[in-house]
Amino acid sequence: MRTMLTGLALAAMTASGAARAQVIDDPQANVVEALVVSAKLPGPAWWRVSDGDTTIYVMGVPSALPKGHAWDQSVLDRRLDGAFALLTPPVWQAGLTDIPAMLRLRGSLKDDGGWAARSPALAARTRRAWTAVDPKNDDGWRKWKPLLVALQLNGKANNQAKLQTSQPDKTIVELARKKRVKARPAATHKAMPMLKSLVREHSEAAGLACLSETLDATEAGPAPIRSAAEAWSHGRVKDALAGPRSAERCELLLPGVADLKRQLVDDEVEGLAGLLKTPGHAVAYFPLRALVAENGVLDKLRARGITVRTPAEG
Repeated sequence: MRTMLTGLALAAMTASGAARAQVIDDPQANVVEALVVSAKLPGPAWWRVSDGDTTIYVMGVPSALPKGHAWDQSVLDRRLDGAFALLTPPVWQAGLTDIPAMLRLRGSLKDDGGWAARSPALAARTRRAWTAVDPKNDDGWRKWKPLLVALQLNGKANNQAKLQTSQPDKTIVELARKKRVKARPAATHKAMPMLKSLVREHSEAAGLACLSETLDATEAGPAPIRSAAEAWSHGRVKDALAGPRSAERCELLLPGVADLKRQLVDDEVEGLAGLLKTPGHAVAYFPLRALVAENGVLDKLRARGITVRTPAEG
């Protein structure tokens, strides 16, 4: 569902240059500098949340990793030993009964190709980019609205660049399973209301501008994402945060998405606070920027008087 959310949310920008410059309600625009420090231990950065008798080791993770990207899991392995829980990010849930509605939503994104005629320069860029990632179906983009073109193009480019949105989450959860540590999400939300809003409330102008944003990222190639992933795997938090945020900027221009992001942070805060009620130690992982942002997860925990230690402290 994270991939679907990110892809569908790429419809958030309007077409004019003035709109690109508009103020965005970005809850995670700023970070708490005291929390953005490089790790002392090998591998990705960890923060420690604790009270009198409980310690929770919290890892910040990126949204994707290159396939086969190696990272030192020794600290994760050690901290999962004897942990009473693994807390994961909130999840978006859809069931078999939602499939017909999903298919209808996808069908509503079909197009007669009129947008390409109205935006020939963007269509030319789309054709070049699409051909580069799907040469056997180089005309496949023409029957869809710009929103779905952006989604599909992003997915195809990620596949070609071998970027995996399932990582590092999958590796963390699998290791926890081997250690017999039960994983549970901080919260569970229904996916369909969110997906319906993303599909139905976007305009062609939004889709066109978002397609342009997607093309910018596609043409830039995977190097910026790979660089951020490399920094993440070595605990260089500041450099890891310097990775591309175009998808997030698009999300945040959709009605309600900024408030949704705040809700997800609150879910994670409450999830961690709940773990502190059980003596012992636990492990958690959440999106890196959400952890260290102003009014983010760790900032809100500190405001409650809960002790938070940084990666520099080991």
